Parts: sequence; C-alpha cells; structure tokens
Amino acid sequence: MIGADLGLTSFVVLSNGEVVGNPRFFHKDEKKLAKAQRHHARKQKGSKNREKARLKVARLHARIVDRRRDAPAQALDPTHTREPV
Repeated sequence: MIGADLGLTSFVVLSNGEVVGNPRFFHKDEKKLAKAQRHHARKQKGSKNREKARLKVARLHARIVDRRRDAPAQALDPTHTREPV
C-alpha cells in the first residue's frame, strides 16, 4: 500500500519517496488551441467551415479536460510507467 500527497509544486509525492511532476496539460496544447480559435474566428458566421472549425476547438478543449481528469489515476496506478522528473 502506497500513500499519496497531492500538491501544487509537484503533482503527487508518493510515500515511497517518488515525486511525480505537474503535467501542465493546457500548456502542451495551448498553441494548437490558439490556432484553432483564430481559424474559427475568421470563418463566416453560419458557414459549414465555421461549424467544422468550432468542432475542432471543442475537441481540443475536451482533450485537455480528459487528460486533466485522467492524470490522478495514472499518477497513482502502480502499473503505469512514468517519465523521470
């Protein structure tokens, strides 16, 4: 049994001394999201291409949310391999 301490500077510190860093999910997809939002803003309202661009922005937002939700489970899963911090 391993205990976990959730923190701000490091995402998780396990009782065996292992430190899991903060994954910073938004930072990794920030440029993609900004580009998709710019493309969406330039499309004509009511067009099919604007709808496709809106869906792309929504998918990127959903990806960030899903990764944030899954991070604690992955950090505490003993079978999940982690990159060294």
